[in-house]
Amino acid sequence: MTFLTHFTIALISLIVIVLSCILFTNAIEFLGNKLKLGNSATGSILAVFGTGLPETIVPVVAILGSYFANSKIEQAQDIALGAVVGSPFMLSTLALFFLSIVLILKKKNRLYLDYKTVIRDYKYFLLGYIGAFIFSYFSNFKYIAIILLLILYCFYVQRTILKSRTTCIECECEKLYFNFKKEKLSLTLQLLFSLILLVVSSHFFVCEIKYFSNVLNISPLLLSLIITPFATELPECINSIIWLYQGKDDLATANILGAIVFQATVVFALGILLTNWSFSTILIINFISTILITLITILLIMKFKKITLANLFLCGIIYFAYFIFVLLK
Repeated sequence: MTFLTHFTIALISLIVIVLSCILFTNAIEFLGNKLKLGNSATGSILAVFGTGLPETIVPVVAILGSYFANSKIEQAQDIALGAVVGSPFMLSTLALFFLSIVLILKKKNRLYLDYKTVIRDYKYFLLGYIGAFIFSYFSNFKYIAIILLLILYCFYVQRTILKSRTTCIECECEKLYFNFKKEKLSLTLQLLFSLILLVVSSHFFVCEIKYFSNVLNISPLLLSLIITPFATELPECINSIIWLYQGKDDLATANILGAIVFQATVVFALGILLTNWSFSTILIINFISTILITLITILLIMKFKKITLANLFLCGIIYFAYFIFVLLK
């Protein structure tokens, strides 16, 4: 295939990702309303189960592909490790920066949401994230680490749902785009259709990103740490942008924060299982950068009791600074 053909496939995949996210956010919001869940649980749990598929699939495909192709398992593990570690950093920085652009377009200077819920999500994230990093130095306890991370996520889901139901306010949600006579059938078909579109289009987009990285001679490290996470986290970013543009600040933020908790527990558990879970200097810097921006964000939220436009801009500065560092490495 020619360069133009690959570019066309990438563009079509991106358009399909956007369209599938529009269908998915509509269906998830409708489902959350029917289950009497608040926006925090809908965005941080229900939405993440669907949009978290691409970043969960990438490390699995990388490892299994190396076995079937009889290629070097070390290279596959490096790609998987970079994708797993790079995703939380990307969401903690660039994804939040994207929200600042929407705020500017809507002429707003802050996100309107419950700041205590945001801090709670960040605490769960840090607990899983730092815990998984510490376990990299104790390889003999690998399976214990996996079990503890999965238990932590289950506890997070349970606490989020309980809190969400106690604060849930009945409200009208938009009608489903799929409009059949039976409501359950419409919801099921729209969810399945949007998820299939999302996974397939994300897969093609990631493949094209890899092609362009080879053509442009981009290093595998940059690919696994920056480019692959950008592609796999696109659904979360687009979902959050759509919800924020609709004025649903809590849904938009919960989708991103729920995703980083999912990654620091479930996806990290997968990374510990499939890779050697040992980190180079550049990966350690990635970990430290993510922890640093998370702590700064928590402190700013606690001080001002809100997420400001300046806070979101700071997340973007950290991302671009790290991007330049990796590029020059």
